[in-house]
Amino acid sequence: VGASTSKRGSRDSLLPIGRLDMNTEGLIVITNNGSYSREMELPSNSVLRVYRARVHGLLTPSKLSAIRNGIEIDGISYKGMQASIQQHRGGNIRETSTNSWLQITCQEGKNRQIRKIMEHLRLKVTRLIRIAFGDYQLNTIPPGLAIEVPYKPLLQQKNRGNAGTNKSLQRQRQRNSNVAPPSQKRLTVERRRIFRTASTSARQ
Repeated sequence: VGASTSKRGSRDSLLPIGRLDMNTEGLIVITNNGSYSREMELPSNSVLRVYRARVHGLLTPSKLSAIRNGIEIDGISYKGMQASIQQHRGGNIRETSTNSWLQITCQEGKNRQIRKIMEHLRLKVTRLIRIAFGDYQLNTIPPGLAIEVPYKPLLQQKNRGNAGTNKSLQRQRQRNSNVAPPSQKRLTVERRRIFRTASTSARQ
């Protein structure tokens, strides 16, 4: 993991862009640019997070509609998420299956959001993998490995997340929260294993 070094020889802090709970695996983006990290995480910027989720329980059309339309749980509102049933090794997953793989795309990262929504719908998440955060993709990064990646402009990622929203609101968001490319800053992506985070070092 690369990080710039100050004149005193101390290294910049490395910050994760979006966190994963201890039972979730997959992509973590790490940067030493605090403002870029904050802007990427802001729900108002609509940067997309994509997950693969294996759920146990009866997945019905009404439950899929609730996921897609949004739901309120214990006074907390959760925005609708894109959800599609993926293929299984044995063929297409049927709605009557007790184990299903879903691809879920959301614009906000509330604490344990996907797990809480599924639990509310009487579905249990047995595996959860983040495969993308904005334009940063997990692809074929092996578990436990961290690699340096190029900076990806925030505005382009916001535009994709804002697709279908009110155009005037989109233009206002672009003016108010545009972030300049980080100068001499670096980003890395890491694939996290469940119950294990790969050790990384900050070196020139």
